[in-house]
Amino acid sequence: MIDFQQNEGQAILSLPLWEGISDPQNALLSLLPEEKSYPKGARILTAGERCKKVGVLLAGSAAIVKEDEGGNPATVAKLEKGSMFAEAFAFSGEPLAVSVYASSACRVLWLDGNKIAANGALAANALKIFSRKNIFLTERVEHLSKHTLRGKVLSYLTTVRRKTGKNTFSVPFNRQGLADYLGCDRSALSLVLSKLKAEGVLDWHKNTFRLLP
Repeated sequence: MIDFQQNEGQAILSLPLWEGISDPQNALLSLLPEEKSYPKGARILTAGERCKKVGVLLAGSAAIVKEDEGGNPATVAKLEKGSMFAEAFAFSGEPLAVSVYASSACRVLWLDGNKIAANGALAANALKIFSRKNIFLTERVEHLSKHTLRGKVLSYLTTVRRKTGKNTFSVPFNRQGLADYLGCDRSALSLVLSKLKAEGVLDWHKNTFRLLP
């Protein structure tokens, strides 16, 4: 039996993986859960290896990193408490295309990918989770493909406006988080936002934005 700390058990059982599952606790146990701790900076997964397990971050934070041929790292996504990762590689059997590092001391719950795939309801839920992540990454690639930071900012904000259906909306990032998402320096982002505000293109306060006609 996994000895979850504080409210971790509740958080784990509320994951979308268990959507529609009548007894998520037994379903969890059927996936042979294994808990492991990692110190800050530790490599949790290595590009090129094969991973048969799906990870769930119980505590701390981690980063999904893509390294080029010269070994230079680029953060693809950040993982916070409750995030699932490595499911695409666990189900496909393909070697990892990215590495995962512990951004802080963290604890990971590993679940057997084959057990998930063998359960129709769990497999369907996992597919939904993976599909949402794929959409998120596809959108980010679209934003990053813009040649200027101004274009990246407007591409992202226009997408959020389309999804919310409102000209005034909040984004799930603080200024540093938005800079990381758009792959730029925070000061450069602040400068672009200030220019767009001065030009009457948009208005903003903290993480709330309003695109102007």
